[in-house]
Amino acid sequence: MSSAPLIALALSVLLGAVPFAPASETAPEPPALSAEEQAALTDLAQTPAAWFEEQSFADAIGRLPHYDEVRLSRYLAYRTKGSWTLEQVLRIVNTDNDLPRYTAAADAELADGNLILVNKYSRLASDYVPDDLVTVEPAYSNGGKLKSEVNDAFCDLVEALWAETGLHLVNISPYRSYSLQSSLYARYSARDGAAAADRYSAHAGYSEHQTGLALDVSVPGGTLNGFKKSKQFEWMRDNAHRFGFILRYGEGMEYITGYKFEPWHYRYVGTEAAAFIYENGLTFEEYYAYYVRK
Repeated sequence: MSSAPLIALALSVLLGAVPFAPASETAPEPPALSAEEQAALTDLAQTPAAWFEEQSFADAIGRLPHYDEVRLSRYLAYRTKGSWTLEQVLRIVNTDNDLPRYTAAADAELADGNLILVNKYSRLASDYVPDDLVTVEPAYSNGGKLKSEVNDAFCDLVEALWAETGLHLVNISPYRSYSLQSSLYARYSARDGAAAADRYSAHAGYSEHQTGLALDVSVPGGTLNGFKKSKQFEWMRDNAHRFGFILRYGEGMEYITGYKFEPWHYRYVGTEAAAFIYENGLTFEEYYAYYVRK
């Protein structure tokens, strides 16, 4: 079957199930979807965006969760920017990844506390230093500092890992100052080129490590690149949220997070947010857009 009939079939099921609210009206809470309707919605979300003409694209993307009518022109503009699915276009635009990185950045909202967003669109000032940094216990770290609450949570995490598996974990890169991040990025950029460095290293002011909420972990005596193959990574992937941490740069999520998969990089957001992000398979950018910034 060609793409057009597939799109038409999915749209017919959905359009018949959920009445479309005019832009000038407040949309009612949509009724629960049947299994058939949910399957049609899932299929529709995975359809290549470029298959749609503009009007059918607008109708289709308007059916997806977290559709934002204010961003419709941006969804439409991104429709043929690559081989993205309908759902990926929605996720990209909702997290501002259709905008130029760094040059479209704004100041991070310090009032967001543990839920502060720092990425290629949200930056910290060069003089920003968290006001409650503490030195991480030597038994849990190769040195460095974290915010006090994060340090406590990480120590609890390491103790639970040991109690449940007999394995150990160390924090090898916690808080970094603006100047340290500047030096690191300059070194990586000179070695690998800016385009390559941008996939794994942040510009100064755009690194989560400056918040004191992020850390890189490893097995004792191990390397970052080897962490993915460790039993500790398997445990962290499935349990870090219990202690308020999320795997920040997940596999296949570079188009949203801006960084390639980093199995060693974890970010503290608190247990409630971490559990929600983990259970719903969200990036932090999406969680921030949908539930913090709103």
